[in-house]
Amino acid sequence: MALIGGVVTYFISGHALRPIREFSDKIEEVQAQNLADSRIEENKVKELNQLSVSYNKMLERLSDAFEIQRQFTANAAHELRTPLSLMQVQLDLYNSTRHPDNDADTLQTIKMVTEQNGRLSKMVKTLLDMSELQTVGQDDKIMVDALVDEVLADLDPLAQEKNIKLTGKCKNITMVGSDILIYRLVYNLVENAIKYNHSGGQVTVTAYRKEKHVYLSVEDTGNGIPEELRERVFEPFFRVDKSRSRELGGVGLGLALVREIVRVHDGSITVRSNPSGGTVFDVILPL
Repeated sequence: MALIGGVVTYFISGHALRPIREFSDKIEEVQAQNLADSRIEENKVKELNQLSVSYNKMLERLSDAFEIQRQFTANAAHELRTPLSLMQVQLDLYNSTRHPDNDADTLQTIKMVTEQNGRLSKMVKTLLDMSELQTVGQDDKIMVDALVDEVLADLDPLAQEKNIKLTGKCKNITMVGSDILIYRLVYNLVENAIKYNHSGGQVTVTAYRKEKHVYLSVEDTGNGIPEELRERVFEPFFRVDKSRSRELGGVGLGLALVREIVRVHDGSITVRSNPSGGTVFDVILPL
């Protein structure tokens, strides 16, 4: 009787707890990009009906908050772009003509303003790109090996300036996504690997297919990133070495944009140390 009672209790409790397990699994799947798909059917989980109603309302508030944030970023970027463009036109016009009466301080000030205006323009463009990620189509057929070759060719002049060797080790892989965004993802990672590398170093891009995913890695031979800072490098405006980042013209948004592109494609990105020195960024994307 005890054995039969135990078996019956096991099955009854398992059936009773199934809605809670389903509810828990649904919560685990929630991401900023799939809030609308994470709603729970209120009539499906009768035992947790009130909780599911509250959960769905919370998702709606979160979705509205993310949309307000995105709209604010987009509007701010649009508003800033116009005056910055006008300033750049005036600076270009000023720099295109001779001014023999200018002293050294004036020339230095004009140079500083020109550099900072360019930096702000780049920052505004990146913010605008980040705010529009959700609206970009993701149904392009992408030849990953060809895309990587294109990125390496585009960045070859920058690599030659620092005497850095670029190497691509990519299999013949086709995936579906946004061609523009995946190009930007690889471009930003390789550009970072070049900028923060040693003269005479190397950047290697590897891509291969495993089951239903594309595994992409970008490794360099630079100084590396301290373990305690590896997760923070994806935060907007975070810099491991602030002084060096400014010298190289970075705005602190390149890796933040990379992470958002990965999220939009339902992928993942991690950072680890390169056994031979430097850093490796590992990206996993669904085919």
